[in-house]
Amino acid sequence: MDSTAASHLSLLSTPELQKGGLPFWVFYLLLSVILLLIFINFLQKKDLRQRISYVLAGPRRRFSRLRIEALLKREENKKSELLKRLGELTSIQWPDLPEIEDISREIKALEEKNTGLQVEWHRIYKQLENLRQEKTRLMSSPVPDDNFKARQAELDNKIASMEKELKQVQASILATDEQLEPYHKTIGHIMYSLRPDREDLAFLYFQIDSLESKIRELKARLEKL
Repeated sequence: MDSTAASHLSLLSTPELQKGGLPFWVFYLLLSVILLLIFINFLQKKDLRQRISYVLAGPRRRFSRLRIEALLKREENKKSELLKRLGELTSIQWPDLPEIEDISREIKALEEKNTGLQVEWHRIYKQLENLRQEKTRLMSSPVPDDNFKARQAELDNKIASMEKELKQVQASILATDEQLEPYHKTIGHIMYSLRPDREDLAFLYFQIDSLESKIRELKARLEKL
């Protein structure tokens, strides 16, 4: 509190006022006037006002930054998925485009591998289902024969082995898909930068353009915080 405010407060404790026995309403009126003067004095101190405002706005700024960063990540993920879709569509319909010829060859090799793995997965799955059905029939037999336990153990071993093999093939398919993803995204980036005039790609261009605009806006808002 500065000297001005202190001098006004001192008025409340002077012997004259205490001796005269001021009514309570006069005391509160003087106190209100003094507080008003302190408030006016505070408003005149710009630096102090700015520091207090900055401290109070801190949590709000942090919350706004976290919210914008979450929105930004979501929009960038959407853009990444659209570029991947653009690349997939291009590699299927126009694999001979000069701009993506080298990448297309690598993609073709991976896709052929993936196709072979999927054929293998279906073969194992079919055999596994046959074994499971055979076990169901065995377990529902009203009068088990002498070979019941041995056959049950044999079927259990085969089923466990084929389930393990099926999981391994599934893992290989997923690994191949992960290898294909960056290739498709690369092709998507190339096609988006070239923007060939193709009607079936126009809507993808429009969607990516819209996301690009949102991403730029969110980044600009982050810089201002």
